[in-house]
Amino acid sequence: MHLRSRFDRRRSVWVLVSALVVAATGCGRDGTGPGVPVTPSAASQGLRIVNAYTQPVDVLVDGALVVSSAPPGQVDSVLQGAGVHTVALRASGATASVTISLSTVAGALRTIAAVRAGGILSASELDDTNSVVPAGATKVRVLHLAPNAGEIQVFRTQPDWATPIEWQFPFLYDSAALSSLGNPYYQSTLGTWDIRAWRKPSEVALGWDATTARVTLMLASGEKRTVLVLDKPGGGIQLSVIE
Repeated sequence: MHLRSRFDRRRSVWVLVSALVVAATGCGRDGTGPGVPVTPSAASQGLRIVNAYTQPVDVLVDGALVVSSAPPGQVDSVLQGAGVHTVALRASGATASVTISLSTVAGALRTIAAVRAGGILSASELDDTNSVVPAGATKVRVLHLAPNAGEIQVFRTQPDWATPIEWQFPFLYDSAALSSLGNPYYQSTLGTWDIRAWRKPSEVALGWDATTARVTLMLASGEKRTVLVLDKPGGGIQLSVIE
């Protein structure tokens, strides 16, 4: 009798957990829509959203709200089925939105950014599908998507160049926000890339050795990465890496 009651309690707990899992995977973060926001590393197919705007933003996919009030500098991923989708971005609390149409494919994430263009919210597609990495090579690009940072400096070392070298000059937010494809990939051999960034002029004194906005990439033959420079909560900048 005692063993049966304990079994029944365990079975009840399992049923409850299963129901919660089913409920969680059937809705968005706010309980509406078909999209399921997850951490960037967990999503294998669908949409990646980068908030490179100065305010929190809402994201709607095919009319359904899937991300609510994503803060500036945040990267979200939403699972979506393969096909053509209409993505709308709006400043949280506003009614006006900007839309972009894109196609998602199995096993891949499409990336768009909410950006400031001409002082208003706009959408920028970040995928560069034409960038082919040759065998025995690697590629990296850096996008300045931190609207509150002003001008920044980005330096790198790469597998075939061990001395820090500046990425581009000047490096301004609008260059990426208006046309992410205008920021080209740099190519090197396979191995380690070290990317470090700081704001100019306020953090120039930090330089290569002291900045906390840094990332190290170990890339194999044929791999490429995009490094996003984003606003950091509380001030400053942070780096985020996407494929």
